[in-house]
This record gives sequence, C-alpha cells and structure tokens, in this order.
Amino acid sequence: MNQQIEIEVSARHIHLSKNDYEILFGVDNQYKNLRELSQKGQFATDKKVVISNNGKTLDVRFLAPFRDKTQVELSLTDCHHLGITAPYEIDVDSNSTEIEISGSSGEIVRPSVIVSQRHLHTNPVDSREMGVSNGDKIAVKITTERGTTIFEDIVVRVEKDFQTRVHLDLDEGNAAGIFGKCFGEILNK
Repeated sequence: MNQQIEIEVSARHIHLSKNDYEILFGVDNQYKNLRELSQKGQFATDKKVVISNNGKTLDVRFLAPFRDKTQVELSLTDCHHLGITAPYEIDVDSNSTEIEISGSSGEIVRPSVIVSQRHLHTNPVDSREMGVSNGDKIAVKITTERGTTIFEDIVVRVEKDFQTRVHLDLDEGNAAGIFGKCFGEILNK
C-alpha cells in the first residue's frame, strides 16, 4: 500500500536567538502570536525584519519560539533578488551566507542565510510506521493540475513532538503547482 503524506509549502522566514531579537526589537518589546504553525509550539509572530544586501531588501517574518542561533530561510528566487548564494542546509552553520538584518530598534549582520533543504518532520511513532529513521532520505511523488513531480533527497527529521509533514520551499511548491492542502506518495525508504 502506498503511504500518503501531507505536504506543506514554507515561505521565507527567520528564526531568531533571544539575544538577536532583543538587539533588533528591544528588550521589552514583546511579540504576538499571529498564527499557529503545524509543528506544535511554533507560530508566526507579528514581527518582521528587513534583510538586505547591496541595496536590495526583503521583508521576512519572525517565527517563534527562539532558537539557539539566528537562521534565515530563503528560496532561490529570494537569493537571486538579493544577489547572494546560500547553501542548501537543514540548519544554519559556519557555511551559511552573511546578511544584514534590521528590526525596529537595531540591526545585526550574521552568517545566517540558508536555502532550506526539503525535509520531512515526523515523530518516533510515525517514523516507525513508515520505516524511516532520523537522517534518512526519501522521495515523494506529488500530482497536481500541473502534473506529477517527484521530489528526491527529502531529509527525515524525527523529534518527539513533530507532526508528520513534508516541508518544501515556495519555489518548489510553485513549480509543482501546490496550492492549499496537498498530499504526496512516499516512493522509497
């Protein structure tokens, strides 16, 4: 039997460390929860930053809660607009691209930009059912009005509270014609 899995498309966003948030928005400036995300405890806030490179800018929404390191997740289209090249990664690291980040109270420059590698969030129970482990790679077939698209090298991420969803970036979702709720078929494990 083919395993179906929900697909989510993720637009550009930023995860902030508490220290960087306080530099950008001030120590006493609290953020508000605008909308819950599918992953428990994560939500879009009312705060946006401006990222910039050589006079080109983009508004980027802050997703909470705080992280250990600031991480900006962009699509390739966003990177082209800014005139930067960012690595395909799951998390920010020393190879991440440096960018200027401005908030209402200050600005910082951090090596924090990545193009998020497509990935599957899942929990231990669902991962056992699917026969996958943390770090594995799977392929998923998606069929929409635009036709059939196969996404390969989807990295499996297993954590206790994860809801089982594949995350693609906006460019990938648009290329496949994904609008609204969409499901895909796992092809391999």
